[in-house]
Amino acid sequence: MISPNTVLSNARHRLPSPVRPGQRMSRSELADAVNTALDRIYPNRDVTAQYVDSRWVGKLERGEHRWPSEARRTALRQVLGAVTDADLDLYSPRRSDGVEAEGPTVEPQPGSWEEAIYLLREQWHLLVQNDKMFGPEYALMGVTRQLATIEDTLSGVPQALRPALIRLAAQYAESAAWLHQSLNDHAAGHRRTRQALAWADEFADPPMTAWATYRSSQQWLASGRAAEAVEQAEAALLHDPKLPRPMRAALRVQHAHALAAAGEHQSAMRLLDSAHRWAADRYPGKPEGEHASYCTSGYIEIHRGACLRLAHRPKDAIEVLGPARPAIPRRHRQDFASALLLKAMAHAEAHQPDEAAAAAHQALPIAHRAGSRRVLHQLAQLGATVSGHQQLPEVHAFLNDLQEVA
Repeated sequence: MISPNTVLSNARHRLPSPVRPGQRMSRSELADAVNTALDRIYPNRDVTAQYVDSRWVGKLERGEHRWPSEARRTALRQVLGAVTDADLDLYSPRRSDGVEAEGPTVEPQPGSWEEAIYLLREQWHLLVQNDKMFGPEYALMGVTRQLATIEDTLSGVPQALRPALIRLAAQYAESAAWLHQSLNDHAAGHRRTRQALAWADEFADPPMTAWATYRSSQQWLASGRAAEAVEQAEAALLHDPKLPRPMRAALRVQHAHALAAAGEHQSAMRLLDSAHRWAADRYPGKPEGEHASYCTSGYIEIHRGACLRLAHRPKDAIEVLGPARPAIPRRHRQDFASALLLKAMAHAEAHQPDEAAAAAHQALPIAHRAGSRRVLHQLAQLGATVSGHQQLPEVHAFLNDLQEVA
């Protein structure tokens, strides 16, 4: 399935035109720069067969071609300041017989700056998995250490590689913001989000700026500031055409949730309907851990349940949350616990304390194992809501276990 390579086109847009002051580099100018780089990289080799033109750049940016020759990829990386092919969203598609279309991805040289950045990026993916496996407190230690390493490294990195390292710094800072949010530390979460935004703005990266702004909207919503959450969600969507599809879905989900909190319920429902167009399960291929790779149709419907709750329609929320919840993978423990919590809250608002306690009781050990203080805090609030019904066995059992976890 062909999809535009917005990562590559954004990288071109960040470069100034060599002949037109104040304007961005054109496709023709990028092609000329690639051809010049080919001559410089391969001085003892006839590379005229590798020369490119603006039409070739257009095919890459439209996603019609994802795997140029090794020589062309090397020149592209050098011109656009990328460390690896993945930094430009270039990858080797497989033919129907399962054989790769061309040779292996070029790996950075041992001991080079490129290798250091490559390893830091790989470590980020590992830390994302650590959050799922061992919880946010454990993952945050690693993220904080790596972020300090990146900050120490920024002053010495070659200028050509600085954009790649700054983007990685923004990525780590945004991850730290999410982990603080999971630990119910709102002040630290906001601080890290501001840090991520500052770095993303430094090199004008639309996806990273949009994602950090999305995180900011989540944080304002968690703090009960619906107007600020709406404002940030709308700011994130300003970058919409330049974003990968699952991210476009996630931004709409967050905008819908913020609008519902502000009382604009019909607009919220329309946004959730439109989010399905870009859901991650409709366009697979990105590795898990990439921004918004979790935003499947099931995730969208969980948020529909949340929005229905905010519209004071708890029974409708329960009806939506029932079939949507199993679509959340159990390894995504925080999301799974949050979905159960939403269902419990809807039951409480529908004056069904026994059902509310049963769902909350199921969420409690999952949230505890996930280390999500945010969800545990909300479960404690729900416990206070249903505490007047301790004569019900489900409520009594939930409150007893809640007290032990607390």
